[in-house]
Amino acid sequence: MASTATPLYPLAIVLPVLSFVSILLSIVPLALHWKNRNFPASSLICWYLILNLFNIINALLWPTDDVESWWDGNGLCDVEGKIMIASYIAIPGALVCIFRNLAIVLDTRRAALVPTKSQRLWSRGMVLLFCIIAPGIAMITQYIYQGRRYFLFAIAGCMNGYDESWLTLVLAQIWPLIICFIAGYYCVLVLHRLGKYRSQFGDILQAANSNLTKSRFMRLFLLAFTMLLAIIPVQTYVVATNIAHTLPWHPYSWSVVHPPNWNQIYKVPMEGNVFYDRWIPVSSGFMFFIFFGSGRDSFKMYRATLRFLGFGRFFTSLSSSTATDSTATGSTSSRAKLLFHKKWSSTTRTHVNDSVVSTSSARDYHDLEKGTASRAKPSTWTPWYRRPWLSLNRPSSSSQERMVCLQNLPEATNTVSTNAWAGTTQSRGSSDLGNTPIAEDHIRVKQVISQESELNV
Repeated sequence: MASTATPLYPLAIVLPVLSFVSILLSIVPLALHWKNRNFPASSLICWYLILNLFNIINALLWPTDDVESWWDGNGLCDVEGKIMIASYIAIPGALVCIFRNLAIVLDTRRAALVPTKSQRLWSRGMVLLFCIIAPGIAMITQYIYQGRRYFLFAIAGCMNGYDESWLTLVLAQIWPLIICFIAGYYCVLVLHRLGKYRSQFGDILQAANSNLTKSRFMRLFLLAFTMLLAIIPVQTYVVATNIAHTLPWHPYSWSVVHPPNWNQIYKVPMEGNVFYDRWIPVSSGFMFFIFFGSGRDSFKMYRATLRFLGFGRFFTSLSSSTATDSTATGSTSSRAKLLFHKKWSSTTRTHVNDSVVSTSSARDYHDLEKGTASRAKPSTWTPWYRRPWLSLNRPSSSSQERMVCLQNLPEATNTVSTNAWAGTTQSRGSSDLGNTPIAEDHIRVKQVISQESELNV
């Protein structure tokens, strides 16, 4: 129990409460990225979750300046110190992987319909290097420059000790800043390609073999971009401050770094203050929620969680499925409730050496149920409710392709979109996006089959 000489400071309550809220706000974005198999983004969120957990534990264990009553943190601070060293590498490393993946999606010259085995291994190797291997190496090499076992500060808790030599700068302090500069390179590359392919941005994402949509791409990029803008100045300040405070460096010596009193733990009162780096994990959770916790996918997860907890009995809106949900999940029960006409349109575009041939077929279709070819009868009269100026979902015509309606089809299916590229190489060149065609033989075929449904009244 705290005495009057060592009061409980407000930050000892505010920091763990805000850290706990930050953890709650990060759960749904973590689940969404894990579901989409986005390991770099999932790793980024997990590292900040761990640091927020440390904020809660440390503030509860050492909330006052009564150093005489403090627990020495034996074991706990050893683990926290290693993990914090790894996080200094892993967090900018995750940003490198995020920006690199986004740059690969927009790389039209090297994009392939199906990535080769070497491309997949290289991508996985880069993720493992920056998110797991490099942080692990940082944890192992910490003992070389670890001047003290650890320090204990009020509210902030465990802090690492560093030797004041040039080796500390080479092995520890400089690498987070270098990795941030690597992330900055890929960030500039993504910005360049976004400006270059802004008119074909949607087509590139659709053709790429990824789970990214326009919304997911931009939210992920803006999140990583915002974090990079915040981390680079902080890392620059840390490196410059440590160099200024440790100069002149003494020659490195193992015996000097690990003296006989190396295991002695230093306890430092803070008079209610907290180091600025403890607020970075707190703010990260709110950023994750702003960019990924308020989207359509997140609200679906919130609704599913509330239904799982039984709140659907009290709120009917949670138990009722919307049209968007039924379409996304492919629900067959919602289709059975509708009586609708079938309206099909099929358009095939063929690009042969930069020449465009558009063909449309409105006569024959294959009956999937009967196994025979049938002929659709063209309609000679259009009801008033299906005229062009009253239809909001009528497809717009293009100079390169014509949309032809086929009516009275026996089956109702989902929309199908296929893309195919063929040539002498396995990858598609930049000519797919309207640039100057390459000299080799190149054929591109795109077929889009869409279906619209209207309710009979």
